Amino acid sequence: MKFLIGKMATWFFFVGTISLSFSQQIRDFHYQQDFKNDFYINATQPNKARKNLVGIGGASAYAVTGTYLGAVWYAGQGLGKFNFFNDSHEWKQMDKVGHVLGGYHASRWVIGMMKWSGVPKQKAILAGGVSGFLAMSSIEVMDGFGVGWGFSWPDIGADLLGSGLAVMNQALWNEDRIKMRVSYRKSPYASVDSLQYLLGSNPAEWFLKDYNGQTLWMSVRVHSFLPEGWLQDHYPRWLNLAVGYGAEGLTGGYDDPTRAYLAHEYRQFYLSLDLDLANIHTRNGFLNSLLQVVDIVRIPLPAIQFDQTGTRFRAFQ
Repeated sequence: MKFLIGKMATWFFFVGTISLSFSQQIRDFHYQQDFKNDFYINATQPNKARKNLVGIGGASAYAVTGTYLGAVWYAGQGLGKFNFFNDSHEWKQMDKVGHVLGGYHASRWVIGMMKWSGVPKQKAILAGGVSGFLAMSSIEVMDGFGVGWGFSWPDIGADLLGSGLAVMNQALWNEDRIKMRVSYRKSPYASVDSLQYLLGSNPAEWFLKDYNGQTLWMSVRVHSFLPEGWLQDHYPRWLNLAVGYGAEGLTGGYDDPTRAYLAHEYRQFYLSLDLDLANIHTRNGFLNSLLQVVDIVRIPLPAIQFDQTGTRFRAFQ
């Protein structure tokens, strides 16, 4: 797990450093294309009414999310004494990459709302980074009281990495050039009755718990990294390059000290193009805002898969 997080952090730093050598124009922090309705245009000066609306909306969203997780994730598990738990060896770290995804989008959305409210860049990035990290970390506190779980420092590290990616994007480029996304396709394991307590028994639970069917993606906004000129002018701004990570054979059994589960678990890697929904510009402010929200989910596209069984082409992943 330390190796995986270290490699990801090195990648973020490398791409951020190399990108500074390009001569393309960095957009203004509060930039947003014109919309028919001024309500959707970012304020360039602090707007108190919008800030209040963001505060109320954020608190409501946090409450709804907490209720949903309580009903889906913690339901029937029971609560106990707060404890710590090192789960870094489990699930081929799919859950850790999921925490990176959550930390990234939680911070990204808050930063976006701060932009809309006209909050200055440094304050907006700080508020988004801290808020996203704390929102994800509070889930870890709930895990600390869950029977069979515990407070995981590796999870906290993954939350911080995700929020850090959102902060890096805005600090360097004022846009989300490197983003985290997820795709899901129900795995055969989720249909096994004896595994439903681990992998879920309905679509909402499968999406959260069935790690075999999840693929976590790092999507790079190619258009923004291209130097100004003919190539950038003609390259589709909505066509990204993505690297995916998944795993197979994840059926639990982590309480086995012999680690027999290692015999049937293996990692999967993918290389694919990606549709950048958030970089599709329309004159409709509501539609653009909707695209920003659903950008967390990747539309399945053909991909090349690499794993211990070999290399193959997947029509949809």
